[in-house]
Amino acid sequence: MKNIIMFIVIALMAAGIAFYFTHKSFVLGRVGMSFTNKPLAAEKTDSVGNVPKGGKRILVAYFSWGGNTRKLAQDIHKQVGGDIVEIRPVKPYPEGYKETVKVAKEEYAKELLPAIEVAKLDMADYDTIILGYPIWYYREPLVISQFLKQHDLNGKTILPFATSGGSTIEASIPYLEKYAPKAKVGEPLLANDKTLVEPWLKRNKAL
Repeated sequence: MKNIIMFIVIALMAAGIAFYFTHKSFVLGRVGMSFTNKPLAAEKTDSVGNVPKGGKRILVAYFSWGGNTRKLAQDIHKQVGGDIVEIRPVKPYPEGYKETVKVAKEEYAKELLPAIEVAKLDMADYDTIILGYPIWYYREPLVISQFLKQHDLNGKTILPFATSGGSTIEASIPYLEKYAPKAKVGEPLLANDKTLVEPWLKRNKAL
């Protein structure tokens, strides 16, 4: 009996390990999901007017609800230099996850772009915008769509990265192209696995 139990335990462990390595991004996304809104004041998150690092004129712009995307954006900014700003809805999303899901669903149903607050930017200062967001309903939050719509991104390169509890980033790309039709949307990255970030930055000449 003990041998049978031991065999079952080992089999379950092996299955768990196999699932992790074949679904690593999904597992890390679910483990890292936030369920509480964690806003921070702009003076704690934004940094504008920096000397370009290595001659690269880069802006890291992002929306973060629970804090995960913010942490990732800040890590990216440390690597690439340039400026960083957080995109915030004028009317904050609810504190709770379920309540926010309800609000977001209503926004998507009518494509209602929420009013946003973001640092004053001169897009002529940048060549590349590294754009971060969580995936909601398989796409970018409409806060991001509003940011793209409000800024002249003609000739800019947008490098999108996202955090997700399970969805991929690909379905969000047509919406980025819709709201920034004169920009070039480069290689997207689902960044649940942080080890993928540096190679992605290098491939896209941001490092």
